[in-house]
Amino acid sequence: MDLLYSSKEKLVNKNIAQKKIIKRDLENFDKLVLLSDQNPKNLDILLELARTASRLNKTDVEISSLKKILSIKNSPNLKSLLAQAIIKKANGQVTPKAKKLIKEALSEDPLNPGANYLNGLAQSQIGNEMLAFEIWTELYKRTSKNDTWKKDLEKNIRIAAKNLGISKKALENKLKNDVLANNDLTKEILDLNEKEQNIRINQMVEQLADRLKNDKNNLEGWIKLYQSYKVLGKNEKALKAIRDAIKLNPQNINLKQILLRELLPTNKKPVFSKETNKLVNDILVLESNNVDGLFFSGFAAYNKGEKKKAITYWDLLQKQLPKESLMSKEINKRIKLLQY
Repeated sequence: MDLLYSSKEKLVNKNIAQKKIIKRDLENFDKLVLLSDQNPKNLDILLELARTASRLNKTDVEISSLKKILSIKNSPNLKSLLAQAIIKKANGQVTPKAKKLIKEALSEDPLNPGANYLNGLAQSQIGNEMLAFEIWTELYKRTSKNDTWKKDLEKNIRIAAKNLGISKKALENKLKNDVLANNDLTKEILDLNEKEQNIRINQMVEQLADRLKNDKNNLEGWIKLYQSYKVLGKNEKALKAIRDAIKLNPQNINLKQILLRELLPTNKKPVFSKETNKLVNDILVLESNNVDGLFFSGFAAYNKGEKKKAITYWDLLQKQLPKESLMSKEINKRIKLLQY
């Protein structure tokens, strides 16, 4: 009973503290807006305004303030914060603007925690669940137990693992080495400045590539190499790595989906080739109701002028999607256009 009262008291105290912070933020907000207008290049004032706006859910002001700061001082952390604010405004959707900021942040600092977390979210939203899982688990291992957002990260990892059919035992093994202080190599890298970090990380990736020349059957190694090249923006090398992974495990549908998404990104008009057509066919053979397979099969048929075939694929696709999802609504529009 004492424990119950103690927990209740802690909750009450926490609520009181939160109310005090909100009250203080509301009192300071207008002052900070005025100060930022009077001192448009004062980074401390702009940053404090962005933080306060974030806590008050005044996202437009937060975005505006972060943009002003970035126009004065370039930083991967700031780009990550701005991407996060843009995603918040879009109700959790990673928009093209946010993706651009995430990519820039990662190119400047491949180990940036915020950018890596958001990159995993972006990959998850376009169906690259395996890549999202790999990004988040690697980030988890570099995350301190004291980091407040570690629980959210672990929650996302567990959801991704469930979607990928990864057993609880396999997941626990994956998450074992999670203490940052135990990883001497990570500590060594984090002690370097950004330029030195980039040099060191590039060296590590090329060392992995060299090792794989003599260890060509190392599937996990090829997947890690693909992910590393993606983070570094070396897309052609990333494609080669994922193709090599598929050669080792041609029945792995997740790897084929990753390659298909690389070759047919959803933010561009799809350009089909012999390779993409084979990937689509292979995916549907392995899993007849696969969302990617049905989506791109419909597109391929549409491009050939085979309207009935496209409608058939997209009808099957709609049955796999939640009715109120954005993708379902978009597919429904396409079907109606083909029917008239």
